[in-house]
Amino acid sequence: MAASMNPIDTKVILHEISCQFFEMVPIRRIKWRTELITSAQIGPEEQKAVLNATVLNELCKKYPPSVSYQKAFMKTLLHKLEESEVEMCDDIYEVYTDLLQQTEDEDDILCYKTYHLPNGETVSLQESIHLISQGTTGLNTWQAALHLAEWAFENSGLLENRKVLELGSGLGLTGIAICKQCKLRSLTFSDCHPQVLYLLMVNLEINFNSDPNSCAIKAILPENQTVTLKRRKMIRSIRRQLSVKQDIGMEQSSDIMEISCTSSASADDLEEESDDELDIGIFTPDEEFWEEGDYAESYKLCCDNRISLLQLDWSKGSHDFLDKLAPDIILAADVVYDKEVIPSLVRVLLKVLKPKKNNVPIAYIASTVRNEDTRDFFLINLANEGLAYEMVEPPKEKTFHYDDIIPIEILRIHYSGT
Repeated sequence: MAASMNPIDTKVILHEISCQFFEMVPIRRIKWRTELITSAQIGPEEQKAVLNATVLNELCKKYPPSVSYQKAFMKTLLHKLEESEVEMCDDIYEVYTDLLQQTEDEDDILCYKTYHLPNGETVSLQESIHLISQGTTGLNTWQAALHLAEWAFENSGLLENRKVLELGSGLGLTGIAICKQCKLRSLTFSDCHPQVLYLLMVNLEINFNSDPNSCAIKAILPENQTVTLKRRKMIRSIRRQLSVKQDIGMEQSSDIMEISCTSSASADDLEEESDDELDIGIFTPDEEFWEEGDYAESYKLCCDNRISLLQLDWSKGSHDFLDKLAPDIILAADVVYDKEVIPSLVRVLLKVLKPKKNNVPIAYIASTVRNEDTRDFFLINLANEGLAYEMVEPPKEKTFHYDDIIPIEILRIHYSGT
């Protein structure tokens, strides 16, 4: 170890590398902290510490990043150590060799990302490596979701003891992180796409079910073979539909490698499912972990009565049940991306933002401004419906690792009645 380093510095650096690894930060963007990784004095113990913080960590066994990502991480680490001309410990080669022997299968289509929160808790999510999958953007976590969560951490007083509704929850990062970090009265997650809702349901069970032996948790761990037939079919069906043969670059780059995703379902799997094909166009939660909610197509998590799940299509129905839900705060991230759905989104916002008795709801919408025309179209629609807005200050501290080169805005929206 370099003379300038001390145990506290090393612990902080290892934690930073670990966080980036489990968030699957693109390899070329990882901050390796040269004072440790490329130090001429890094020895076998420091090298083992890096392994234990990443690929050999218990978290990696339970909720592993994609195999391709782990291989790329180890390859880059090995090269950096070779460039430092230090003596390489045997564990580095052994771990890398073991990873190279692992085959690319459907577990690389649905993988896990884990995010570390300021209070020490973690959020683990199963998501797709596809940027857009099966006609939805909801099978992975987007930058605005991370940005909105960071803003909520710094403004937790606004959320304390509040009823929160999240629109377009996707895989649940924002809502789950806020539930774990802030003191909410309740949070209702919502989305409309059946595949997104299914993975959202599983992610909620992973993060809020305190029983480590529950079927909910076992259902999505890759090594488990005792899950219910329904859940095994659902996960396999989603993976197979995501396995359309196409070249995918992680973060659209060659940081890792181009991954050609092809279906790896076995002949036995296909034969088993052909007899009783599961309709993944219909979302039905597991009755063992969910009970019916207070309104149509809503469900409550049995083990945590703060958490509800709602199938909500902005374009269909009158949404009168939202009057009964009566949220205090509405949150959404990266939902302003398509002009075709913006009018429906604004109608839902108008429905939930109209004051009711002593309740004056407020919405906070985070958007990555990729297209100013789309953003302006959203703002015009808000104004036409009597919804006022102003931009809020961005978070001062960055908890997560994401690219914010493209501007991310957070709007505070309320009903003006004019």
